[in-house]
Amino acid sequence: MGRPSILVVDDNPSTRTLIADTLDLEGYEVTSLPDGQSVIDALEHVTPSLVILDVMMPRVDGFTVLGHIRGQERTRHIPVLMLTALDDTESTWKGWTGGCDYYMNKPFDTEDLVAVVENLLAGVPA
Repeated sequence: MGRPSILVVDDNPSTRTLIADTLDLEGYEVTSLPDGQSVIDALEHVTPSLVILDVMMPRVDGFTVLGHIRGQERTRHIPVLMLTALDDTESTWKGWTGGCDYYMNKPFDTEDLVAVVENLLAGVPA
């Protein structure tokens, strides 16, 4: 059985690198993408084990991507961790009601991130 695959989607290269390096060290296969349209395009060809999704990105925002993931039969089962600087009640509610599996705010602790990823991949509810 192969390593679980994770799509990391964030427009900030430093954040993408931090997440990717952290998860790679934990044994995950990580693909990093710079914006929402890139993940929509990628999901036409791949089915990751998990998507880590920023909200504020160019071209297509994370809430729209979440709706795309949940709206497609082939991808609706994929766990989605929204990782964003948007910590207001409205944004958090929009993430949860849009179908994210976990909503985490930036800045974040890498140990917390790994724990959430492990739980989501194990099917442990948020």
